[in-house]
Amino acid sequence: MNYLLDSVCQVPTLRVMSANAEKLLTSQEEQVVALVADGLTNRSVATELGLSEHTVKKYLFRIFEKLGISNRVELVLYAVHHGSMQQNEWIAG
Repeated sequence: MNYLLDSVCQVPTLRVMSANAEKLLTSQEEQVVALVADGLTNRSVATELGLSEHTVKKYLFRIFEKLGISNRVELVLYAVHHGSMQQNEWIAG
């Protein structure tokens, strides 16, 4: 039971590919998605990645546009349904 709960609670790493097998999101955008999906606020994401809140907000708008979504809830749902369980590739600050 614990194994199932742990696997469901893990934050997926999002790897979005176009029809031509090209990455749609940059590595930084993927990191932002993972942190947002983990429940962090823009301020917390900014602190974790060493960015300004304004930069995080711009990343989110760019991500929303690329994925055809309009808010954080849709982003989290998208990440859960399209993500793969992989280790995060950045060092926490």
